[in-house]
Amino acid sequence: MNAKELREKINDYCEAYDSLYGSLVKPINEMLMNIDADISEKTANQILENLKLFHEGDKYIADCHLDESNNFIEDGIEALKKGNLADGALQIFGAGLNFASFSSKAVTHKNINPHGMINERFKLIKNSLD
Repeated sequence: MNAKELREKINDYCEAYDSLYGSLVKPINEMLMNIDADISEKTANQILENLKLFHEGDKYIADCHLDESNNFIEDGIEALKKGNLADGALQIFGAGLNFASFSSKAVTHKNINPHGMINERFKLIKNSLD
């Protein structure tokens, strides 16, 4: 599937599995679809799974954001390595937004060290692109 088809499927899932998480995903997904932003099949499939699991009450919203952050950082690094600067920048930005969402929600319910986790992400990006 191409990026447009994947993003259309994400929108369909947002409607089929209506939830708070879906209401956060859908407008951003539509913005990215409008500018023809790339998305990997792996990341799209993770979002689809998260939409379903969150809707069913089987996944915490912060963990959905962390999954997205992890996938977008991988996709962003790969895109930048291939010279696809625009999509790589968007994906790294998305990774940061999702990590911030994860962190702000998880610190009230989990014993996490967000500063340590962000430091690991900074190192991953820097070491992957040096």
